[in-house]
Amino acid sequence: MTTIGSTSSFQKKGRLKAPSIPGTRTSIHNAQLLVSTGIPSLDYLLGGGLPVGSVLLLEQDTYDVYSKLFLKYFLAEGVVNKHLLTVASLDINPTSITENLPAPTDTSHVDVSESSSDKEMTIAWRYQNKKSPVSSLDHSRFGHDYDLTKVIPNEIISAVDIELWDRRCIQVTNPGSFGKEFWSLLKFIQKRIEVSSLSTQSSTPKTNVMRLGLHSLGSPLWGSEFGKSEKDHQWQSLTGFFYLLRVLVRNSFSVCMISVPSHLFVDSALIFRIRAMCDYAVRLESFQGSDKETNPVFKDYHGLFHIEKLATINSLVPTILDSTDWVFKLKRRKLTIERLHLPPELSETVNRSQEDPVGKTRSPVCMGGALPRNLDF
Repeated sequence: MTTIGSTSSFQKKGRLKAPSIPGTRTSIHNAQLLVSTGIPSLDYLLGGGLPVGSVLLLEQDTYDVYSKLFLKYFLAEGVVNKHLLTVASLDINPTSITENLPAPTDTSHVDVSESSSDKEMTIAWRYQNKKSPVSSLDHSRFGHDYDLTKVIPNEIISAVDIELWDRRCIQVTNPGSFGKEFWSLLKFIQKRIEVSSLSTQSSTPKTNVMRLGLHSLGSPLWGSEFGKSEKDHQWQSLTGFFYLLRVLVRNSFSVCMISVPSHLFVDSALIFRIRAMCDYAVRLESFQGSDKETNPVFKDYHGLFHIEKLATINSLVPTILDSTDWVFKLKRRKLTIERLHLPPELSETVNRSQEDPVGKTRSPVCMGGALPRNLDF
């Protein structure tokens, strides 16, 4: 029994202090530690950034042009903040990715919307005061801006702890039911986490974050599982890899972006399973080689940006966005994601010769006039 004057055993629980790591910030929504993806508009769509311990699935465009840029932005942000980087690929040499990362601009925290001189165009007066779709996405962003016409110098990249994985790193002789490529990469990542003391089980104070950039995972060079159907029951290597990777990332100060050529999968059920084992999933639909490339509605854009899944880490509901139609645009110096806006009518005189004249299609009764006398019933 508690006596008068004795100290109560109940103490007010204070907010846990997040570790102070360069290039990170705490989310105001769920107190999760966030890192930037390198693309401010993508950070906004993810709820402010990519949470540490999460996996972002990036479904590639058909020719792997824009998905490779997303991965480079993600890694460039890591170089600027001196994060640990791990880059893996079997389709291309990982060095070709790290040697061509976009360089940060001097004005890193300037609004990413174009200057007024660059955006001048003749539009209807009622659209003059509308907010631009880009600037409205960047009100809560953090991170840096990058210039695609420049690359980060080699001396800066060499000062960052970067590990590369390719086919030459495969040394597993008996991976069991796993494909040797997948098992070798898992062991490589696990060792990297242990050596860098990034595990949440370690008592060592955390001063850094590791970024994992995995390019074109599940392509034909990773095995034949992409060409199998669900009834074949031969997806254990690919799906098992995602399951174990999520365990490694979730229990360490790591964050992962994986690009996957989902358009090559024979059975769509495979990509649904992979999405279920990732925290975020987005899909790029490029207009290259499609009918949409010549469609005037999409003349200002380069592809559609589909949000397939948003995480609910430390919360009951995911981030609720104010739109469902998103597009991406590649400008000369940067890549941005915007809301899809139909272009306004720019010409003052509209050619109606191809349209149905009002007087020809409407019924005489609807026109309010009398029925013509020569009309036979």
